Amino acid sequence: MSEYINVSEINNCYGCRACEQVCHEKVISMQPDKEGFLYPIINNDGCIKCGKCLKVCPAFNHSEMNVPVTTYAAQNKNINVLLDSSSGGIFSALAEETVSKGGYVAGCVFDENIKVIHVLSNNMADIEKMRGSKYVQSDTSNIYSQVKECLDLGKYVLFTGTPCQIDGLKRFLRKDYQNLITVDLICHGVPSPLLLSKYIESEKDKKWSVSWLRFRDKRRNGWAFQGSICCGNKVKTISALNNFYYFLYYKNSINRICCYSCKYSSEKRVSDITLGDFWGVENVIKGIDSTNGVSACLINTEKGKEFFKSIDKTLNLYNVKFEDIARFNGNLLEPTKLPEDRTKIYKDIENDGWRAVEKRDFKPRRVLYFLSKKTPKFIKKGLKKLLHKGKK
Repeated sequence: MSEYINVSEINNCYGCRACEQVCHEKVISMQPDKEGFLYPIINNDGCIKCGKCLKVCPAFNHSEMNVPVTTYAAQNKNINVLLDSSSGGIFSALAEETVSKGGYVAGCVFDENIKVIHVLSNNMADIEKMRGSKYVQSDTSNIYSQVKECLDLGKYVLFTGTPCQIDGLKRFLRKDYQNLITVDLICHGVPSPLLLSKYIESEKDKKWSVSWLRFRDKRRNGWAFQGSICCGNKVKTISALNNFYYFLYYKNSINRICCYSCKYSSEKRVSDITLGDFWGVENVIKGIDSTNGVSACLINTEKGKEFFKSIDKTLNLYNVKFEDIARFNGNLLEPTKLPEDRTKIYKDIENDGWRAVEKRDFKPRRVLYFLSKKTPKFIKKGLKKLLHKGKK
């Protein structure tokens, strides 16, 4: 390795694209690896070794993070917004408040090709598309540059994304803007766009392509870990029981490799506000109606606290402890564990194709996997004793 280190030589790249966008010489391009994740490639002939790419890289630098000052369970009072959201509809309330101030919202949407991209908009039709979970790494393209232009014009901006994307934005901006509110997610890790495209391709039939995909669909399935996919005029429910992509995501088997050592999986947060599902809220708040979803809200900065006050009348709010949220959201304490089969899955799909691996690995294993999850502990112990005796 040469004395000068550039971002293409940094391990655990998050793929946020901050280095690419900060490079005035335009010698950095993000290229997919075999798994479909973007990594920076440097044209060394044009590189002037200014070091800007290093300064903005979240993987290369220590990040300033904050312990939450307030934590809530929350629901949007608007039932239609609540039903169209993955959990409690808090993002929509924050977005509407931003637009009411003449501001813009940055978030990820499915484009016309069902690829997940980050966009910046003040159009409510676009913002509605930002609702809902997208179980894949979004393409931030040139979103940081667009956000900076807006902020420099004095416009309010609400930026939502994964913690590493938030950190990439803040390092790209190089200063704190009072008109910027950042909202990150309790992130479990992100699969590759290539893998998602292979799954979507597998859902096509002879006549129709996939027209839309919702990873979480409360209007069909209630607040649960289920979604819907539409091909032609046929809509079907997808879950980890009947869908290979969902199954792999549920098992944390297809995340970007850096997700398994993520420095943002911590109580300390890089954003102003953190949002996530409040699974198990019924055990914390007795009598709460969680049928249509409840959000966990971590307010991490004073700026976030002040902005959150502006929407509290639109929400049902409940004070809770951080420990109550973390009990059912392990990524607030530590990163997702690296499964033994993670690399093999990507290699098998690359070599054999999606359908072949699905047929070989998914259908036999899904039943055993979910039986193991649902089987009471005393039965598991009894089976282990029987198996142990059989080996003697």
